[in-house]
Amino acid sequence: MTTEIVLPTLPKHVKKPDDVAFKKELETLNVNIDKLKKQSDAIKEKINKLPAKTDNSRREDIKKELSDLRDKQAGLKQDRQTVYQQLDAINNSIRKKVSDVKSFQQRVPFKTVADVDVRIKELEQKIESGGARLVEEKKMLQEVSLLKRSRAQVEGLDEQQAAIDRERGILNEIKKNIDDSEAKKLSKRYEDLNEEFTKLNTNAKEERESRNKLYDERTRLKGLLDAEFDKLRSLRDEHRKANDEYFTFVRQYREAKRELERQRKIQQDQERKQEKLKEELELAALPAFEHEINLCDNLANFLQQFLDKSSGDVTPASTPTPTSANARQPEPLPEGMILSKKTDENYFVGSKKKGKKSSAKKEVTGDDASLKIPLPTMEGFFQIKVTIPTKVSEIPVTLDKLKERKQFYIEEQPKQTEANKQRAQEKINALLQKEKEEEESQQQEAQQDAEPAVAVAEE
Repeated sequence: MTTEIVLPTLPKHVKKPDDVAFKKELETLNVNIDKLKKQSDAIKEKINKLPAKTDNSRREDIKKELSDLRDKQAGLKQDRQTVYQQLDAINNSIRKKVSDVKSFQQRVPFKTVADVDVRIKELEQKIESGGARLVEEKKMLQEVSLLKRSRAQVEGLDEQQAAIDRERGILNEIKKNIDDSEAKKLSKRYEDLNEEFTKLNTNAKEERESRNKLYDERTRLKGLLDAEFDKLRSLRDEHRKANDEYFTFVRQYREAKRELERQRKIQQDQERKQEKLKEELELAALPAFEHEINLCDNLANFLQQFLDKSSGDVTPASTPTPTSANARQPEPLPEGMILSKKTDENYFVGSKKKGKKSSAKKEVTGDDASLKIPLPTMEGFFQIKVTIPTKVSEIPVTLDKLKERKQFYIEEQPKQTEANKQRAQEKINALLQKEKEEEESQQQEAQQDAEPAVAVAEE
């Protein structure tokens, strides 16, 4: 029994790929890729044309010389450390004295003793005149008392200022004695080298920034190219996947259609076979030897005509059909024709053209007249295995033989009919068993072919 095949339907997510849209999108991506490639090649060309990295030997030489200058300056400073310490002490002393003077001057607004004396005398005169009020008089007395106490301090200001002037003179003298020519020379050299070093660093930085800018642009373009190539690969993969899914469905549909056609043909073949087997059974069920029995009767009737009309010396007007309805009918003899013994010359080939025309009639006299029997009639005798009579005198014996054969066929008819039916049934059973074995073999082969495909799909 064959499995019913149903034609598959196209899944909703599976569609026939649009090749026109795919090619258009593919062309757009290729244009973008070509554009980015040109930009990337231009950046690479600029990078290749960049000058070689700056030689750092000059910078290293300057760094080394600057370090040497700092060491020399430190040595000079160490050698004059005592002088510098003396200068620092004098500067500290000057700063302290100046600070004290400024502080006193902020409290007492008089710079000389004469200024103090003038103020004291002015206040005393106001007090002696008696024109001031009591409160004002008390304030003026307090101020006079304060000025008298501060007079000594004001006298010390002159001495402090003189001391400051002396120390400044000493400081200037010491500075004049210091030899600054070597230090200034080192300092000037240091400044020049430091300026050159700074300029070299600036140029190197600008070159590095320019180079890094080109590198960054190259990296950016590479990222864009990678993204476009990813889109291109994804587009091709999706299109290939859609193609595979769609044409897999088409292949499955065609295979199912072929299988339906195959099963239809198998069904038609089976129906034809069943019809043929049914016909064989029907034919086998027909009485056996029916053709042989009828043939015996026809042959007997055919021979009986010769006996009935032999006394009139006339050949039978017609020949009965000794075989089945499908056999060729014997040709009737013209009236007055004689049955003569057949020969190869006159039966199969006919009369020779060079001979004279034979007479249309030939006399038949007595029981010794020969019989001319047509070939289909002779074949009937062969079929039932009865000797063909060659003379009229042999006809009675032949008729007895025909009756015996007919009786044999009648007696054997039931047995032979049953044997025919049994053989037909055995043949049908053998054919059905063979078809069953072939179908089982085909199913096993299909199952064996499907197992590797299932294993691959699971992997």
